[in-house]
Amino acid sequence: MKKRILLVVLVVVSFVLTTSCKKEPEVTAPTFDATTAKTEVEARAKVFIEALNSKDSLGLANCYTTDAKFMQPNAKTVEGRANIQKLFGMWMKGPMMHIMIKTVEVWGDENMLAAENSWSFLDSSGKTVDTGKSLEIYKKEEGVWKLHRDCYNSDMPPAPVK
Repeated sequence: MKKRILLVVLVVVSFVLTTSCKKEPEVTAPTFDATTAKTEVEARAKVFIEALNSKDSLGLANCYTTDAKFMQPNAKTVEGRANIQKLFGMWMKGPMMHIMIKTVEVWGDENMLAAENSWSFLDSSGKTVDTGKSLEIYKKEEGVWKLHRDCYNSDMPPAPVK
């Protein structure tokens, strides 16, 4: 009887020791790097600036996801890359000002990023004619961060009603 009790105690102790000493699974660190993401968004902004300043509506539209939304002030939302290209194409038929964009802050994760920007439009002599800010949501499409939502407004007061 004593042997049997001793055997049961040994089995229970062995079980407790072996199960409690199992190694915890290793947790891998996330691969997302905010600094790299900001650098990538700034590089995408350069592509956007180059396309806009050179009146390349296709190149500009390709900065957007296929299901992007462009939300400009005092107008309805433009949905989809093709419609965004048409809008920019109409803009580019007239005189265009050069744009400068500065990325203020980027935050998010490997799935989606938000970017706060400040921007300026310059006339052909280099004079600033408008300044403003924007919030953009980026999503990876085809392995590249692209604009998924783009909303901006001017710092200038609205034009007086005539």
